[in-house]
Formats: sequence, C-alpha cells, structure tokens
Amino acid sequence: MIAIRVDTRCGLGHFMRMKWLAKALLEQQQRVMMLVDADTVPARFYHDLDIELVEVPQQPDTSCDARFALDALAQRAETASRWVVDGYGFDVQWEQLIRQTGAPLLAMDDLARAHVADLVVDAKWQGAQTAVRYDGKLAQHSQTLLGPDYCILAPEYSQPMADVRDGGLLFSLGGGGDWHVPAQWISRLLDTPPAGLENTPIQVVIGPKATNTEQLYTLASQHSRLVLIEQATSLISYYQRCGFFVGALGTSLYELAATHTPALSFSLAANQDNALADLEALGHYLHIPDLLAQDTHKVTELIATLYSERKRVHQLCTKAAIKVDGQGAQRIAAALLNGTNAGLTALRDVNEQPQISWTLADNLRLLPVTDLHINRYLSARNRSDNAWRMTITDRINEVDHYRWWFRQTRDSFVLLQDDEPLLYVWHQCTTIDGQAYLFGGWFAASDAVNFVHAQLILQWQLTLTLEAFPDATWVAVINKQNRFVNLLNERAGFVALAEDEPGYKAAQQLFPSASHQDFNFVAKYPMRTDCE
Repeated sequence: MIAIRVDTRCGLGHFMRMKWLAKALLEQQQRVMMLVDADTVPARFYHDLDIELVEVPQQPDTSCDARFALDALAQRAETASRWVVDGYGFDVQWEQLIRQTGAPLLAMDDLARAHVADLVVDAKWQGAQTAVRYDGKLAQHSQTLLGPDYCILAPEYSQPMADVRDGGLLFSLGGGGDWHVPAQWISRLLDTPPAGLENTPIQVVIGPKATNTEQLYTLASQHSRLVLIEQATSLISYYQRCGFFVGALGTSLYELAATHTPALSFSLAANQDNALADLEALGHYLHIPDLLAQDTHKVTELIATLYSERKRVHQLCTKAAIKVDGQGAQRIAAALLNGTNAGLTALRDVNEQPQISWTLADNLRLLPVTDLHINRYLSARNRSDNAWRMTITDRINEVDHYRWWFRQTRDSFVLLQDDEPLLYVWHQCTTIDGQAYLFGGWFAASDAVNFVHAQLILQWQLTLTLEAFPDATWVAVINKQNRFVNLLNERAGFVALAEDEPGYKAAQQLFPSASHQDFNFVAKYPMRTDCE
C-alpha cells in the first residue's frame, strides 16, 4: 500500500495533483491511502477514486503530524510500502520520522526546500538553474526528478487536443484566491466594454476556497454573457475552447502549456514568480507578477487588445522549447515503483530560420524582430544606460508595453552577436503635410555595444530605408549629452533643423516629449545618400 500525505489547508492544488498521481498508481494495481487535513476536501473531488481517505486533525507541529499519520496506518493494520508527501507544511523532521519506518519516501516540492526524502520531485523550470536547484539541500541518498516532464496534470491532458477556440474570455485563480480586484476588471469589461468585447462571453472559474466573490454573483445576475463555473473538477474543456485566459499562474502554467492556450497571467504567491525566460520556454510570454496592483482601466484595455490579437499569442504558445505532454504522473509513478536515477527535463530545438537576415560581420547577424522578442525588447529598452538617452526616460511597465506591442506598426530588428541580442534598431515611415518622414532609433541590449556596432547598424538602416522609401526625409532628436550618437549621425549626413523648417515641426509631432533645450533636432534629406 502506498500512503500519500497531502496538505489541503491552503487550497486544493496539492490535493488535485496527488489525486492524479494516485490514479496513475491505481492503474499499476497499487492500493493507495490519502491522508488529508480534516474538513478541507469536498467528497466530489475524490468519490471517483478507489482509495481510502483519512482526515488528519490539525497537529501542534510536524513531528506530531508524522506520528499521527503512522498511528493512523497502525490502527488500520496497514503498513506503507512507500510514502509520498506534498505540502509546504512538512519539513525535514517530518520526513526523517517517516523514513525511520524503512519505507522509501517521495517528496513533492516547487520551492527548492531542504529534504531527506529518497526521491524529490519538482516540476518548476528555471533554465540552466533547474539542474542545480537542490544542490546542497538534499541528503546524500536523495535523487531528483526535475522540470516540467514531471508536472502532474489530469489524465485527459495526455490525450490529443482538438483546438476549437470558439469561446470568449476565461478567468481563474485556481482553487482559492481573492477575487476583489479581478472582479473589478470583469465589471468594467461588462459595464463599459472596450471596443471589440461588447458581446464577448466571459467565464469565471470560482474555486472552493475563493474569497470576495460577492460582486461576481451580482454581475452574473445582471449580465447573461457572464457565466460562473463552480465545482469544476477539471478545466481542460474550458482551456481548450476559450479564446483567451486571464488568471493566476500556478498549476495553470502547465495546463496552459499542454493545451496551447493564449494567456495573460499574474502571481498570487511566491512560488508563482518566475523569470520570463523560463516561462517563455513553456510558450508562455505574457506574465505580469503585479497585475493586481495595476490601473483597472489599463488592465481591461490590455485584456481587450490581447483578446483581439489572440491568434498571435496562440502562435507563441506553439513555439515552446519544452513540451508538456501530460505524462508526468505516469513518469513519477514508474520512478516510485521501479526505482530511478535522477531525471531532468530537456529542451527541444525550436529555433526557426528567419525568412530574411543580414550578415554584417563574421559574428554579427541582423534579424527582423518577431513576437518572440516581446519581453527582451522591453528589458533592453528599460536598461538604465538606455533610458536617459530617450525622450521618455521613465521605466515602461509591462501593461503599457504589451498593449503598445500588439498595436504598433514600426519595423524592428535585432542585431545578434554570436546569437545573443546586442542591440535593437527600429524605424517607421509616416506622412505629415504631404511629405514622407522616416523616424527611428536604436538601443543596447548588452554592455558589449560599441561605436563600430552603432555605425554598422546606422549605415545598414540608412541603406535599407533609402531603397524602401527613396523620397522620405529622416528626422531625429538626439539628447545633447549623447556625444556618441550625435557624432554618429553627423558622420552619416544628418544636419541641424531650424525651427521654421517643416522637418522640425514633423520631429516635434513625432517626438512630443523632446525639448529644444535638451535635444538636437536633425534631419537627413533624401538627396543626401552617402554615409561618410
């Protein structure tokens, strides 16, 4: 018999993943007993499992909890051949007491805590750090199974997906969560919907431990296009059909990855904070940890923009370097029953060769920017060594950036040095009073940028735009303190603009935050084609 002790006091996420692990063990003809915290798990969540469920009253400390669990088995004349533990309330002392029985112990984690268990499983992906997350934190006998290969999902996530996506917006905070702020977003989406969302259906998954849900029930009574989903034991059909998902990043990260669901996520707890590059490996690009603290109007406008561009976001989901196949429970069950060496999730090679690129030197390559760069573009723009040179020096936040990104029409490119971003360059052509004007800029993505790189990129850009827009006048504003770029543009043929010239007024219109006191206004006319 396999005994599973799971923490169910802080939500049902841990219970659900242990339920699916139990199911995988039952399929291997194992008997399973689950020990849960008293009065926390509704019967509907386990009535379909052939397991014995034991309720554990709250104990003074972890040692008492472990002894209660062992006594509960003894009272039933049961002996566990293996133990599984899942929950943040169980520490090394708990594990030591269980291991004294001689039975192998598997511990689930996602916070890289210390363990003495025989097998530690953590599905969190942290890029190259994944393999070393537990260095110095485990006993000598401990083995690890690390990365999304070992995320536990409902069995249906391992089945082939039919990508219908004929639904509207789907909101979820998981099994719990405070709905106070998200309910305000939903209220605005219903009462004063942004353009394009006037008739969009909205579904809200309310978990059994959710709080501040009163406004949602009121809204549902007033708006027929709002549907509240309660007592759901699996969300796969909702993920598969929704047009766009907004919610907390927990187990949903892997469910979204498995179903390629376009999504905007935020954090409710520390274990939901992730480096964007790690989320991108799973095909999830739109994560704003503090979204709940952002301006309600801006958030709802962002949701509207992302919903209208959901097909583009969906394309990002399909570019994941890590495939979530829904087989995690089976892999863990096999490791628990058969013994295992350490397991580590591997990246897939998903690099696509661009249709067009330019080689500027042996190790310098220029590529068009795609949606895959949405976060790196912002990260580079917000570098302190870039911001002071800009007409807008404030840090740009993710809400503003994501909304701008899906609506902007500039042509952007990235210069790679040995396949790492070195700088971003962009330009755009517009017509003002019948005259075509080009405007643009560049900003570093690395400390390695030097004058030669900038000169190469400017020469390339002027050559490209001369061919594409032969009659356009280039206008630019350059911070007077930025001697580097002032010299660069002077060498490229840019000349100062007088205040009464049309180009000056065009530059003012294109760069409204640039003052004559702080910036040089310059132009390069179409008849000047050389780059001295």
